[in-house]
Amino acid sequence: MHSVINSDPGKEFDEINRFWQGCPTIARSRGGRLYAGWYTGGTREPSLKNYNLLVRSDDNGRSWSRPVLVIPSLENEAICCIDIQLFVDPEYRMWIFWTQRDLHYAFADEKHLSTYAVVCDDPDADVLTLSEPRYIAPGFLRCQPTVLNDGRWLLCAYDFQEGNYHYSESCDKGVTWTRKDGALRCCPRNFDEPMILERRDGTLWFLARTAVGVGFLAEAFSFDGGATWENSRLTDIADPSARFFLRRLRSGRVLLVKNDSRGQSKNVKERYNMTAFLSEDDGRSWCASLLIDPGDSSYPDAVEDENGNIYLVHDRGRYAAREIVISRFTEEDILNGRLTDHSSFVNQIISKAPAVPVDPALYAAQKAEDDAMIARYFS
Repeated sequence: MHSVINSDPGKEFDEINRFWQGCPTIARSRGGRLYAGWYTGGTREPSLKNYNLLVRSDDNGRSWSRPVLVIPSLENEAICCIDIQLFVDPEYRMWIFWTQRDLHYAFADEKHLSTYAVVCDDPDADVLTLSEPRYIAPGFLRCQPTVLNDGRWLLCAYDFQEGNYHYSESCDKGVTWTRKDGALRCCPRNFDEPMILERRDGTLWFLARTAVGVGFLAEAFSFDGGATWENSRLTDIADPSARFFLRRLRSGRVLLVKNDSRGQSKNVKERYNMTAFLSEDDGRSWCASLLIDPGDSSYPDAVEDENGNIYLVHDRGRYAAREIVISRFTEEDILNGRLTDHSSFVNQIISKAPAVPVDPALYAAQKAEDDAMIARYFS
């Protein structure tokens, strides 16, 4: 069972009615339109009031529309819709992925988390025409698919059922997906949000977030296109248990965006210092960096345009500042360690929810519902 897409969302989905918001994603159409998505709803995550939303910009991120699409939870079915992920494929179709959490199943059950998607053939159209929603893979998706040089797509929708990482592979441009076994996990608990980079020699480099208190990302390698994987191990890349972004740029350099902190506390994620790094040797070392946001920040996602401009979104203070922000910068900015391009900017607000609830009574009632849901399904 999947959510029903709301293509004409009402004012109840406007930012004035949000109590928190986070986990953004970004895409850019062939015609230059930017889309940003994130999830919110209810008083927290998870909540049966959670929903994903989509907004767009036709001026390179300077201004943004109100929601043009909403993917709501299925309250009566106890299914939360969480974590939207956008992806423009090599044929310029825009994929809108989202994760569904079925509360009828235990957290470790493979049926608890599922990834669904709709596809828009023309994201530059005034009115978006979407395919029917369809099931894609088991697990939780929180990154863009990787398109390999041989045409395969790798989708890192992860799960918690076994000792290995898993991902899904498509050899037919997303028509069908096959579940694949990845590396044996070096951290047996709380791994999250992996991404795969294809190195110049064809090696697949798998990076994954690790548990609070570990302090570093984990990695694994496949030297045969994913047929086999070496066991994973910890890297020397500091990470406070937070989502990161990894992608090869048009220049051939590799971009990594992450919180530049270790988060050594076992109870605090310490997500700050959102920083963009560049590598000229496929991630073996990092030659330059640019601090984007020194404050409370998380969940970077990025796209690059045909001129080499990088558009980055992340959230700031998910429950405090309640901001979704966008930055635009270039490789030269990163190499210089500061903004030098006249069109570059950082941390421009896309959306900001109210600092305090506009309707305290509504907040209190919703919090009571969320507390009851947590007690029923997660206690």
